[in-house]
Amino acid sequence: MNRKLGFFVLSIVVITTVIVLLQVFKKHGEASARSVINGIESFTVEKVGTDDHYYLFYPSDHRVSQGFTLVKEVSNTGEVIKEFELKDDDFRRAAIHQKPNDTNRLFISLFGEAVVEDWYYTYDLNEQKFQKVPLNYFKHNVGVNHIMHYGPDVIFNTIASHKTGDQDYNSHTGDFKMSISNYTQKKSYETEWGHAPDWSPILQFNGNFIYAGSGQVNDAGIAENTFVAIADPDLESAKYINFDRKAVEFAPIFTTEENAYILADTGELFVMNKDLSYETYEPYKGLPKQDLYYSAGQFLMLNEELALQGIHANGKTILGLLSLSEEPKFDILEKDYLNPTNSYKILYQDYNNKRIYIIEGDSDDKDGNLLVIDNTNFDLIHKIPIEYHYLLDMVIKN
Repeated sequence: MNRKLGFFVLSIVVITTVIVLLQVFKKHGEASARSVINGIESFTVEKVGTDDHYYLFYPSDHRVSQGFTLVKEVSNTGEVIKEFELKDDDFRRAAIHQKPNDTNRLFISLFGEAVVEDWYYTYDLNEQKFQKVPLNYFKHNVGVNHIMHYGPDVIFNTIASHKTGDQDYNSHTGDFKMSISNYTQKKSYETEWGHAPDWSPILQFNGNFIYAGSGQVNDAGIAENTFVAIADPDLESAKYINFDRKAVEFAPIFTTEENAYILADTGELFVMNKDLSYETYEPYKGLPKQDLYYSAGQFLMLNEELALQGIHANGKTILGLLSLSEEPKFDILEKDYLNPTNSYKILYQDYNNKRIYIIEGDSDDKDGNLLVIDNTNFDLIHKIPIEYHYLLDMVIKN
């Protein structure tokens, strides 16, 4: 190797090393500049004049080697103002649930790890505080699967049976048992073998728990015995219906004093009365049925009669409004800020600030946007560029 070539190679090595070191020092500097907070309940929101600032929550997720919850305070243009590291071993990836009769409290379902945790989290929009709520009325450790529910009381389903503290796995059939519990009344119901609940809301209706399940799954991975359960916690028994539909997946989506609403993945909506009779509607008949896919995280009840809903269509999302008054009807939300090639995740409605938060992104790109829209006319207030949109679980306004 001649001297010129050797010098050139050495220069490349030195430059590369300097660049790498600069990146390392930059990342170290960024991390050291973050404020460290111990415990999610210690987090407080700072008021910054009249400007709109938002706190973006990227919860702990060991699947991506992040052992803390990263919070970014950003301006309404996306400028990062401050960063926080929340150190809390009990808080991780989260799904937010909100119900219209309890508008200022967000219920938080944790996911991402198979662990038994005897508590659930809420966030109070008025107090702007997280609360860890312990479950202290069980004889066994039951854990919380999710806390998505509708009705006057607080309802969740457990990982293990409240009677045994185990799932009572049946090795012959592959079935197991879980429980559904009313936290407000401290009353629980153990599900029967083959009738475990899906990850979809639970309804409190006429003294019963209504939930949906997939039943047994065949060798092709298709649920053949899907059902909707009407469980009576007092009698410790349940009735099961499938609306004369086979291999159709169901999801309870809302309840009032008079009706329970159950959505099928075929696009049919069943409205059940107190006597368990029902009417069948097709609010999505203007959309291709094969494209319809309901997700519990894509449904936000704005009030007792109207929901903002996301319909999954070929990996993208159609946003629209589902009216439950009179004959249910779904209307696509026609707004210029919506991109039909993107996917959307609905977070929640901020009643105090009259806003709805939606995450916009493309599955092929880590960059996305936080859409802040008006909760009455659905016009765009802010479109804030964000990183790693698929890891962002929660947003709080200052």
